[in-house]
Amino acid sequence: MNIWSAFVGLLEQLLLFFSSLTGNMALGIVLFTIAARLFILPLTLSSLRSSRRMQEVQPILKEIQRKYGKDPQRLQEETLRVYREHKINPVGGCLPLLLQLPIFFGVYQAVYHLMVPEQRVNLSAAAAEMLKDERLAQILAAPFFGMDLGVPAFGPNGFAGFAYLILPVLSIVLQLMQQLMATPRVQDPQQKAFTQAMLIMPFVFGYIAFTFPTGAVLYWVVSSVVGVVQQYFTSGWGSLANYLRFLPPDNRPTPTLALASASTGSTSESQPETPKIDFWSVMRPLTEAAVEESDPTHTEQRPSRQHPNPRRRR
Repeated sequence: MNIWSAFVGLLEQLLLFFSSLTGNMALGIVLFTIAARLFILPLTLSSLRSSRRMQEVQPILKEIQRKYGKDPQRLQEETLRVYREHKINPVGGCLPLLLQLPIFFGVYQAVYHLMVPEQRVNLSAAAAEMLKDERLAQILAAPFFGMDLGVPAFGPNGFAGFAYLILPVLSIVLQLMQQLMATPRVQDPQQKAFTQAMLIMPFVFGYIAFTFPTGAVLYWVVSSVVGVVQQYFTSGWGSLANYLRFLPPDNRPTPTLALASASTGSTSESQPETPKIDFWSVMRPLTEAAVEESDPTHTEQRPSRQHPNPRRRR
């Protein structure tokens, strides 16, 4: 608890610092969000690249599953070898989210302490000292488009107003966009089912956003906007183009099973394709022979000897 209190106190000071620079609490939250995303940018880019490589080697992993499905030890060894060769971290995609969640809940508590007058007794000593400045107190009291950043859409006092629904709805839409962009446009049935099951997560966070202070939801919305931009430059539109038909495709080559054979150490050279033999190709000689026997025009004209007619006069 002491570590968490120190972390929340640090966030309170940072929010007050950025708010004093901009003269507005909402703009201070926006600047703080961008600074936080830049801080974890290297880890985020590494996670996005690892996720993209994971999608690209799916055909290889399927081929390994087909070959070594009955040998769990060999299957695990080959899978780890593929991860090693393609520099993939299977749990790398979870690290940015694990870092963002503590910041999100910390910002929630910091905004709650700063924006709700009854909760300012829980401020850290440094943040309480900074709030003695009357200019900062006026900045915190200024509304954001008519909304109080310390009030949730649905709180203890009931529904705050329709204006408070805008940011929670935006958070759901942006998270859905980011999640769809992170998945490939063409998926196998198993991967598609997993993707559809994970679409529930934006709605879970959306429900939380309806009950969190507006300032904390503003942080999450700005963070999602930055995440969508990063995802676009990393993997394109992804499967979002399946739902929005006007979006262009990614124009990325789709991996084939030939990649799997190259990865599993197969050195066999490519052979020319064998022409396909269908049923009628096999039966054609037999049908032609039957037609020749039944058609007298196809029989050979054998020369016949002219026997003299014994009754004919010579």
